[in-house]
Order: sequence, then C-alpha cells, then structure tokens
Amino acid sequence: MVSRAEDFDRNRPLLFSIAYRMTGSVMEAEDAVQEAYLRWQRASEDEVRSPSTYLSTVVTRLCIDRLRSARVRREQYVGPWLPEPLLGEQAQEIVGKTELEDTLSMAFLVLLESLTPVERACSCSGRSSTTSMRR
Repeated sequence: MVSRAEDFDRNRPLLFSIAYRMTGSVMEAEDAVQEAYLRWQRASEDEVRSPSTYLSTVVTRLCIDRLRSARVRREQYVGPWLPEPLLGEQAQEIVGKTELEDTLSMAFLVLLESLTPVERACSCSGRSSTTSMRR
C-alpha cells in the first residue's frame, strides 16, 4: 500500500506546474503546494477517492484564492506585471520528470494574467489533465 507521503511526492511535479502556471511565481507556487500538503495530511481517508484529483483540486482552489487577493495588490502596482520565469537549471530541478516542452513561455504566462482567476484555473486544469493523460 502506498503511503500518503508517497502519493503526495508522486503528484508534486503536477501540483507545482498547476500552481506555477496559475500564479506565475515560484514562491507562491511552492507555498500553494505546501499548503496542499498540509490539507492532504488533515484529509480523512474516506473523503479522498483519487489522490491526484483531490490534490489538483486543492492546489487549484488555493491558487484561485491567492490570485483574487494578489490581483488587488497588483492593481496598485505601477507598470506591467510579468510572471517570473523559471530558469533553466531551476526549471529542471523543480519540474523534474516533466517534459521540457511542457513548460510555458513567458507569452503564455502573460496571457494567463489577463484571465480572471476562475478562467485561469479552467485553462490550467485542462492543460494539466491533458498532460497527465499522456504519461
């Protein structure tokens, strides 16, 4: 039987990629993944049928909440907001097994910024489910 920590570790690259695509920030993505881990540990075995689906949903909802609050902060920012890019070595280290072609270009992240948090979640969850089906 697979432990909860092993389930989480197996899904960590997917969770990070969802969170990063939604927030555009490595730090906020890592925070969302860590918060998802804490919620995963508190969740009862009965309420989780599919660890991957549960964790993806938790990360998506956490990111929507962060974006709604971040959007207010960014509206006060003078100048265009751009997401921070993943650096080459950093991207390989963090994303790990995820294919390099799966990483998003800066243009796509800027496009995501123009979407509302819910539109962004739909866009990212559709892309991540397609990615996970290929594996």
